Amino acid sequence: MGLKAWWRIPEDEKETPTSADGDDNPDIDEYMGNFELTGVYGLDEHRFTVLWRNNLQSPNRGAVEFTWSYPVIGNLRIYTQYFNGYGESLIDYNHHNQRFGIGIALNDIL
Repeated sequence: MGLKAWWRIPEDEKETPTSADGDDNPDIDEYMGNFELTGVYGLDEHRFTVLWRNNLQSPNRGAVEFTWSYPVIGNLRIYTQYFNGYGESLIDYNHHNQRFGIGIALNDIL
């Protein structure tokens, strides 16, 4: 299990939308939340990971991600991943996204 918590340093509001000074993402905490909880479970050579992020406010926003991986050759692993929520990337933190992916990993999380 792992827990990450963060606090965003407050910034002044922008005077105009094109101003370089001021807060570019004043609502990012509403979508990304203030913490992230991660759990990893190994069953034989299978690895299961779950990530949960939440803002604990109303409206309730956050994200959940599930991952499964299995070794193919040595440390090379095949994995599948499902993501549902906000903040998959910082560029679209306020966009709800649902994604399923398949890929390879070069090492084991454990």
